Amino acid sequence: MAGSDKVPMRVDLGERALAGSRHIAADLFVPDQVQGSSPVWCCVPGGGISRAYFDLEVPGATDPYSMARFAAERGHLVLTIDPPGVGESDLPTDGYQLTPRAVADVLDLVVSDVLDQLALGAVEGVAPGPRREALGVGHSAGAMLVACQQARHRSFRALALLGFSNSGLPAVLTEEEAAFVGRPEELAAALPDLVRARFGGPLPQGSSADSDMLLVGTHSEAAKAAAARAGSRLLGMVGLTTLVPGSVQPELDQIDVPTFVAVGEHDIAGPASALPGQLPACRDLTLLTLAGIGHNHNVTDTRVQLWDRLERWATSLSMAGDRPATP
Repeated sequence: MAGSDKVPMRVDLGERALAGSRHIAADLFVPDQVQGSSPVWCCVPGGGISRAYFDLEVPGATDPYSMARFAAERGHLVLTIDPPGVGESDLPTDGYQLTPRAVADVLDLVVSDVLDQLALGAVEGVAPGPRREALGVGHSAGAMLVACQQARHRSFRALALLGFSNSGLPAVLTEEEAAFVGRPEELAAALPDLVRARFGGPLPQGSSADSDMLLVGTHSEAAKAAAARAGSRLLGMVGLTTLVPGSVQPELDQIDVPTFVAVGEHDIAGPASALPGQLPACRDLTLLTLAGIGHNHNVTDTRVQLWDRLERWATSLSMAGDRPATP
């Protein structure tokens, strides 16, 4: 295994940014020895948690809790991103602008800019060369965002959707919210009013990072504390969208690149078996159910099992001769 360096980044979107949200915070994990054709892992966290979810620091732990370093030490470039309004990224002037589609557009700008910097040799430790492909890695609401990004911009060579399905959480919906099940366009139009009613505003405080319901399979109190430290404000427009079944089906209908899906046995996302029907255009789909765990996989006792399977799958992409169809 190679070592790795963590390079903090502030991606300046300039005039392309949403008002008030010019700078996006990210970290690039650069291996000592980069796999020549490996896609760049572009990692987006779920609701109520920052990019630190992919690089948890757990004092006293003998085993790793950083998925980003795990992948980087095996030769992959890994980019972890705080979406606008999350973590250390700028807060927009109007949080109601942060719809799933708008956030996906911002993420595409960030990924594209970083890939350009890498190709130019503008990142220390990475030699200039052909523009690399990217692997979209999202957890929970972050998985929904990378799926939307792929549908809108075809940013990625492949996708890893962790703790996600389009089944929503119908049991927690109000009667008004439930009226939009399977009606994605009508839901998008109604989101501001629905978010105001549920959360009181577009960027509610509080975090799902340390919820006991999401931490099934986590027995380390230090790991739970690390997850809590990674907590951030919630993007209300994104979070509510994830709760409504069928909310991003038009986007999922367009996913035709190799896709890796992993959920916990007790995951709020539901069973992995739901995804094939929700990804009708995907002809290369890998499903993994992680026994005995819940939703926040990176703090569970079996996290390395997930990372190892994902890393081997990602490595296989660079060895495959086929490429996704161009739009």
